[in-house]
Amino acid sequence: MAPVMLSFIAMRCRVLLIVGSIVVSLGSPGGASAPAHAASGPPAGATSQPRFIREAQRALGELGYRPGPIDGVVGPRTRDALARYQRSQKIPETGYLDAETMVRLDIHERVSRPAARLESEISRPWSPRGGAPPGRLRSPTES
Repeated sequence: MAPVMLSFIAMRCRVLLIVGSIVVSLGSPGGASAPAHAASGPPAGATSQPRFIREAQRALGELGYRPGPIDGVVGPRTRDALARYQRSQKIPETGYLDAETMVRLDIHERVSRPAARLESEISRPWSPRGGAPPGRLRSPTES
């Protein structure tokens, strides 16, 4: 197979794994999900976890959708920004942070990025020329 095709297949598999993990993590406690109706609240698979909402608000703000304060709450401005983004992406317009919108905004990557950065800093070897070892501040008498 051509390298481009393999790259496309790998990317597609990654997206499917992310969507699958999001759907599993958002599943209802009983395992069954209620039908999604606009008047009945968020659709099945939509999240209300503040860390995901905050990252969605940041992403929407960076894209110019003005979601209001980055507070982890799906208020009227966030819901409106989500709906406008979904409409522009030609995905089902729910106004909620559902699995498809999370994938399009790359929320999973955005949420896990700080942890990955912290892990790389922790695993970095200490160098005597680099100053004090990680987690230790120099006292004023040390040079």
